[in-house]
Amino acid sequence: MLALISYVLLLIFTFAFAPRDWLTRLLLIVTGTSFLVAAVDVQWLYIGNSKMWRVSSATILAQFVYMAIVLSCVRRPADAWIVPVGVTTSAIFSVFILLRRARADFDIGMPQYMPEEWSKFLPICVTLGIASMMSMIYDQIDTVMLRYLRSEAEVGIYVASYRLMAISMSFLGVLAQVFFPLFSGSTKTDAKKNQQYVQWMANNTIALALPIAAGGFLLAGPICALVMGARYAGADHLLRWLMLNLLSGSAAVLFSSRLIPHNRERQYLWSVAAGALANILLNLVFIPKYGAIAAVFTTIAAQTTVALMAYYFTRDLHRADIARPLAVSLLASGIMAAALIGIERVAHLHVVILIVGGAAIYAVSMFTTQMAWKQFVDRRHVVTAGPGGPE
Repeated sequence: MLALISYVLLLIFTFAFAPRDWLTRLLLIVTGTSFLVAAVDVQWLYIGNSKMWRVSSATILAQFVYMAIVLSCVRRPADAWIVPVGVTTSAIFSVFILLRRARADFDIGMPQYMPEEWSKFLPICVTLGIASMMSMIYDQIDTVMLRYLRSEAEVGIYVASYRLMAISMSFLGVLAQVFFPLFSGSTKTDAKKNQQYVQWMANNTIALALPIAAGGFLLAGPICALVMGARYAGADHLLRWLMLNLLSGSAAVLFSSRLIPHNRERQYLWSVAAGALANILLNLVFIPKYGAIAAVFTTIAAQTTVALMAYYFTRDLHRADIARPLAVSLLASGIMAAALIGIERVAHLHVVILIVGGAAIYAVSMFTTQMAWKQFVDRRHVVTAGPGGPE
């Protein structure tokens, strides 16, 4: 019902306020079908029961469908409408697989409308729904405002570089899907387990965000040349600085993930609303004059605002110890960055080789640093305990 209302509002906006060219309107209408598809998506059933392999397998198959549609049908700029069609088709494919399986696993039948039950969950759903809209605003409003305030060529370069950055941030969605059910299940039942999960998520987030941001910053030029070609010259300048958004975005996800399991939906709403407001105001001030590069830094500023607000709203909760993983990852990322700079100066290798080599250098550096840290801590513990042995 909510999805239908949202789609009707989108149709009204499309024919009343959107640009009048047929391609823009078609893109809005086709893209908006994601509202309807999401309404029957049952991923949450499998995520809530920690059956991530079901979701992953359906998602991977759907990505193959999307890839096949784009590679076989998109040939020229006029084919841009095929991309959202591919997105919707792949989403429908994934939803169909999970829904068909859920009928057997969870006895899913036809929807039943029971107004007497709505009061239990509708207020929370409305709060989170508005929060989701605010999150989309601070994440996507840059593209919309660039479309109205700058040239279409600048919009295309920004969207292309932003998509590459979004791909590099995909690990955050995976971590959130893995740890959110664990947080929800242990928040009130097992405080020790909850603290362990919080530490694990912090360790993994830091260990992935720092090297990806550093590697993307250094290799932005060859990555853009490989993926987008010469027609998107200038995208590497945007991608290089967009990679810094991994740091603020990772912090925002890490702190925000604690709010909802602790029944702090309103605080989550305030944090993303603050990010959306900051992004809109900064875009209005800086995009008309500076263009796409301004959108890059307003996005980073919005994510930082969300992270700071979420950090404030979780100040009374147990916090993960980030000093050790941050120090280890910074050292390993520094070694990786120095190695990549040295290799690029000596030999002109393919960017894929550089990425694989950088990942290998980082992994070895992480392992070595972790072992050295452990030995140092163990030796210090023995010395502190004295000749009588460990306490």
